[in-house]
Amino acid sequence: MNVDQKANIDAAVLELGKNLASAWSYFHLLRGLDQGSRQSPEVIERFSLLYDRAWRAIFDGFFAKVGTLLDKTRGTYSLPNLVVLIRRYGSSDLKQLIPEVESCLAMKDSPLSKLANWRHDTVAHHAANRDPVFYIDNRMTLTEIGGALFQLERLLNHLSLNVLSIHNDTHSGFESIVEDGKLLFACAAVGIRNATPAVHEA
Repeated sequence: MNVDQKANIDAAVLELGKNLASAWSYFHLLRGLDQGSRQSPEVIERFSLLYDRAWRAIFDGFFAKVGTLLDKTRGTYSLPNLVVLIRRYGSSDLKQLIPEVESCLAMKDSPLSKLANWRHDTVAHHAANRDPVFYIDNRMTLTEIGGALFQLERLLNHLSLNVLSIHNDTHSGFESIVEDGKLLFACAAVGIRNATPAVHEA
């Protein structure tokens, strides 16, 4: 692998790390909204439309971002295309890293395949009149989504650590958003209670 080839792989790893960190930020924001709404349901009752629109916008943003990590389009900074670069430029030893990543990415009905399905079928193409079966087959909890993101980080590190000696921590930088979300809802709940006139019995 020459200097230019290594630089191409380095650039791909850098962009993948940035995009995965951004996906984590959307994910933690969804977790913050979810946990905040559970502890302060009166906020959802008062601002139901705002909450619904915010959730859907963040949802779309998350899947648009995470979808780029799985995109096979040529020229995209994605995990499949990083595999292509390593297969093209890597030594025989480095090429032995590839099957584990390809096996995970090709697995059907896995959390990663569901992430790709959501991005492709409902976010990227905004399919109308979606078959209800799609939602049943691709249903994911936030816990499952978080697990899929950890798997993406592990696969990225499997390649970058062995090829470039680079370890990516993409998940921890935005974890505080969850507590911020809970605090925001708690503050809003106090405001709602203070704005509601007290009822005095005669």
